[in-house]
Amino acid sequence: MVNKIKSILSDARIYWNLPMPGRYMTFKEIAAYSGGGIGAYMIITLGTACLLATNNTLLSSTLGIDPTDMYIMYVIAVLANIPLTGIRANIIDNTRNKAGKYRPYIVSMAIPTAIICILMVWFPYDAFGSLFGDAVVFGESISYIVKCALVLILNLLLHFFYYFFYDGYENLIHVLSPNSQERTDVSSIKSVVYSFAPTVVNLLTPLIAQHIFKTNTTDIRVYRFLYPILGVLGILLCIVVYKYTEEKIVQARTHIVSIKFWDSLKAVAKNKYFWIISLASWIGFLEIAYANILFWLYNYGGACSGNQYGLIVTIYGNASLWGMLLAPFCIRKWGKKAVLVVTNIFNIVFILMMLPFTSEINNLTIWLVMACLYLNAFMGSFAHILNPAIQADIRDYQQYKTGERIDGMFSAISTIGTVIALITSSVLPIVYENGGITKDNAAIVTKNPDVLNRLLGDGKTVGQILAEQLANGQDNYNNAYSALYDPDILLSLIKVLIIVAACGALMNVIPFFWYDFNERKQKSVVRVLKVRALFEDYGNGITNDNDLVEGIDIIRHAREMAVAAPKAVDKKSYKSVKGKAERKAAKKAYKADLEFNEEIEISKFVCDELDKFSSPVVQYQIAESRKICSAGLNHLLQVDMDELKAELKHARSMPKATAEEKEMRKFAIELAKKKISSCKSIKKYFKDTTELIQPDFQILDEYFDKEDEIDAEIKALYLDLKKEKNKEKTLEMKAKIKALKKDKEAIQDKAKAEMDKHAYFNRAAKPYLDADKLIKQQENYTHFEDIAAQYEEAKMRSEAERAAKIEEQKRLEAEKQAQKEEKLKEKEAAKMAKKNK
Repeated sequence: MVNKIKSILSDARIYWNLPMPGRYMTFKEIAAYSGGGIGAYMIITLGTACLLATNNTLLSSTLGIDPTDMYIMYVIAVLANIPLTGIRANIIDNTRNKAGKYRPYIVSMAIPTAIICILMVWFPYDAFGSLFGDAVVFGESISYIVKCALVLILNLLLHFFYYFFYDGYENLIHVLSPNSQERTDVSSIKSVVYSFAPTVVNLLTPLIAQHIFKTNTTDIRVYRFLYPILGVLGILLCIVVYKYTEEKIVQARTHIVSIKFWDSLKAVAKNKYFWIISLASWIGFLEIAYANILFWLYNYGGACSGNQYGLIVTIYGNASLWGMLLAPFCIRKWGKKAVLVVTNIFNIVFILMMLPFTSEINNLTIWLVMACLYLNAFMGSFAHILNPAIQADIRDYQQYKTGERIDGMFSAISTIGTVIALITSSVLPIVYENGGITKDNAAIVTKNPDVLNRLLGDGKTVGQILAEQLANGQDNYNNAYSALYDPDILLSLIKVLIIVAACGALMNVIPFFWYDFNERKQKSVVRVLKVRALFEDYGNGITNDNDLVEGIDIIRHAREMAVAAPKAVDKKSYKSVKGKAERKAAKKAYKADLEFNEEIEISKFVCDELDKFSSPVVQYQIAESRKICSAGLNHLLQVDMDELKAELKHARSMPKATAEEKEMRKFAIELAKKKISSCKSIKKYFKDTTELIQPDFQILDEYFDKEDEIDAEIKALYLDLKKEKNKEKTLEMKAKIKALKKDKEAIQDKAKAEMDKHAYFNRAAKPYLDADKLIKQQENYTHFEDIAAQYEEAKMRSEAERAAKIEEQKRLEAEKQAQKEEKLKEKEAAKMAKKNK
């Protein structure tokens, strides 16, 4: 173990600024993404605490919003968020920014998210509501209605900024590496590190409540104290993520991102793996029913003190650590699907285990419930690693199928689930109200002397807690959730929620039995994407040494392995071996044989891609594409919509008896629809045009290069500014920075206008461009030998470049070490000099 740690530390020093062989992320990136994740999850902790949800404790127990009102506000917020999700998705998918798809939004969206969350706990709702008088509307005071309206308005803003930020950070891992296992490993590290944020927040919240404000965690003052601290620290650490990570998407370097909203929407809708993942979450909505049990047992049941509750939630939070650490190893051994199914089945068991311990409240109740939830959280934490890994895999599949990295649109289509969620989310409020959480019950409970004199875990009675909160402007006598101070209502409702959660967990696992995009398929898809990018870049006259070497290695390896005979594998080959060393060697050989056979299957997939132009289906596609290209680009200006509709009708009537006929018919239908869409775009953007001219990519590239130059100049000026002491020069430098920023904004505006030109042209010329791309791809695939001829020289340059980077890293390390030793010597000399005096 010690040697392993030493080896990792040694690798970290050498590969701090460049990735290890076979990997894509440097140790610096991993450290920044993971360490900065602590800050990201401080912001996420604030966001999730403030977002409207039927089980939100801040808005219910602290701000006093009733379950039914919470649900109504939730419905409004979700419906309002649907168009916002589409806007976010379209922005992300059409981002052509040097910073990438997701990085630009990590800091820019974290700031407004934090501000809104802090405002939500600091706003004087009751004082503001009292300005509108004491009138009663629909059975509620005007003050309460105003409070609900304010919470809703802040939530509408939060929905846009928070989800933009959340998608930016969580989805960043999808584009930091195309290697599925590396993404899984980094997700594991990230999850372990970022879990520090919610763990500390969960620990501090009850401690702040007990020791600073002498109350429980339903008191608003606790959050007014904590949230500003979390907001500032979170933003600072998010800057680290932005600054030290780099997105890497496997596509041609000449590829222009320009995706029509409806095209990407339809493309994602055809991704079966997306629907499997989404369906699991939609029908498993009830699993979260147990979420508030510990919170209720502490605050309303008085099952423990604030100190004990802090320890309980810390231990509970620690359960996720072990699952996140074990997940990569389990995934390597059994695969994502098997781990996902098994952990979900165990979740059902551990949820039901709580039932026997919730018959009464005693000194052991909350600890025994926590033990069950600990085991549940341990199994559930595997999902923290599995979900982003699976999401990244299905995005690779999407890019393989469509040729576009349609990341943002996955979120947009997920809004379909929000419509389902609007219905399913009504279940919990109904369960809550039928279980006794109503204002009428609260009014009875908070007047009951037996309840008011009940001693809670921190030594205060229910009556004392309610009176202190009222004195601080928080009226929980009229809070429906105060009905939970009655132990009979509390325990009976908890039992119902446990059964409901177990049913939800069962429904959640069922769809995953149909998920079959395994690790082998994902590796196959990524290799094909690399091959396509290699040939496309060659055809455009832009090749990169590293990409060329990797692409040629993939192709040569595939050709060799595709014709290899698979090896016979049987677990008995090592299980029947008696000696420990011999059995270990036999098991190693067995695994090697499995990997060998897997390589054969992957290689066949790659060769199918290379040989696809000899298949009848692709030959049909080539023939149709040649017709389009022969007619010319400007022929699209002359097509008639009625003719195109007739073409679509003919395509739909094509035979579909065999698999090949189905594929040809499918292609013909898609081509006809593509032409109709093109015709509409021409009428919209080029109705007075007599000739379609493709915009020059070089112009756009020059804008990006100029933007990079300005960024570098601004960065250098800021560094000089820190050292400069002359006031006049400081003012000059600040003025120059301001002028450069204006220049950058002007260039960004020009780049956007140029990108719009590309986008409009690509939409109008899509049938021709796709046809031309397929024909060029066929042509490029015939030039393998020409590309391979560059292999040796490219490999030498690539290896020399890598070796130079490693040497430079070692030199810098040696320099740092020498400086460190020199400083130590100076300190020792200073100590000796002081001693001699």
